[in-house]
Amino acid sequence: MAITTDNSNSFCLFWDVDRSKLDINVHKTFIIERVLKYGIIEDVLWLLKTYSEDDLIKTIKSSKNIDRKTANYWALHLGIKKEDVICLNRPLIHEQFY
Repeated sequence: MAITTDNSNSFCLFWDVDRSKLDINVHKTFIIERVLKYGIIEDVLWLLKTYSEDDLIKTIKSSKNIDRKTANYWALHLGIKKEDVICLNRPLIHEQFY
């Protein structure tokens, strides 16, 4: 099923792809990552209705595209151990100056 106005509120999340070719089953990981990183509350509510908790957990655990803050929030929210989340266990690429 493609993302349409009926099932997603923020088309701006997918500005760089052809939404008519974006399938909610085939591109599940990509969609979950985008909504978790950039979505507003309506997008997150749509995500929670569209995908199972297991889908979210698998994506959060394995994603290298989610930032640390997002991953930490969702790990706490879904009860995922931090050591199971890849992006929380890899070293920072950029040195932090603060």
